[in-house]
Amino acid sequence: MRQRDFFAFCTGLKPVELRAIGELSWVRHLNEGEQLYAPGEPGNALYIVNRGAVQASWTSRRQRTKSVRLGRGEIIGDIEVFCDIRRTQTVRAIETASLQCFPRNNFAELLRRVPSFYRFLCEQMAARLVAEREVAAEFDDSLELTGSISNFDLTTIHQTIMSSGQTGELTIKHENGEVLGAFYFENGRPTTAQFQHLTGDEAFWQLFLNDHLTGTFSFAAGEPALTASITAPIAGKGDLLINALRYRDELEALKRGLDGHSRKLRVRAETLSWTDDAPAELRTLAETIWKLLVRAPKTITEIYGQCSVCELKIFRVVAELLYRKQLAFVGSSTDPAPMVPELVEG
Repeated sequence: MRQRDFFAFCTGLKPVELRAIGELSWVRHLNEGEQLYAPGEPGNALYIVNRGAVQASWTSRRQRTKSVRLGRGEIIGDIEVFCDIRRTQTVRAIETASLQCFPRNNFAELLRRVPSFYRFLCEQMAARLVAEREVAAEFDDSLELTGSISNFDLTTIHQTIMSSGQTGELTIKHENGEVLGAFYFENGRPTTAQFQHLTGDEAFWQLFLNDHLTGTFSFAAGEPALTASITAPIAGKGDLLINALRYRDELEALKRGLDGHSRKLRVRAETLSWTDDAPAELRTLAETIWKLLVRAPKTITEIYGQCSVCELKIFRVVAELLYRKQLAFVGSSTDPAPMVPELVEG
């Protein structure tokens, strides 16, 4: 059974219970980079992310720093508040965020007025414990990790490999056995990648942008097999996983803003205009997309198949060109008749 997040739980509450939650908790706002708490501080409240995202970081017994990203609807600080221990992690906002704070002093009244809130918390903690135990059981002394993507979250899989500092290759396969991607890790950090027709950083980003991925995964320690011939290494710096999840959130926002984004696109201007106030790093991609659409209308999925970048960058360009009235969706009644375009020399 899939976990309910906090907001899904709230939809089933009575108005009097919602009012009680509002009265017995408060909102904490954080700017990007602002710290929520640090190790050693009292664990006197738990938090649920309302908006934005936070990162929880801690040092393992093997002196490796591990971190996890928490987004909308997820819980942080529950273990310390229920065990009555001091904080063991550093938690800070990785973007502007707001969190619902539930002080321990209000727990008795919450239990009386909203008893289902504690069942929800127990469900969340139990589901998280089961997931961690399953991953740990699979990742045994043979250093092999296998399973179905429907049962293991990709984020958890990558965190397991990264935090354990292992060297080896992660393979993603379709349900029919076809290899979709391969990712090679050195000491826990991904160094080369291939996913669908992409390689390097673009392949890594696209893995997490794919929200309908099914099939199986397997990790085997040792030398690369599928990624040995890849010449485009992952060059991204910083926390690659956190960036990938941030890109996923950005893509979801862009999709919500582009109503009917699955329809075909066409050009509606005579020439491409990519002015100085548009993202300079996307100019070359914009020219490539323009040339593809000059030849014939295409969906974003079709454009993605002919470009060497992840979906997010394509959506960024399309959103920019739609805003500037350079492109239009085929069949839009508000758009003028298409013009005869000219190719822009790259």
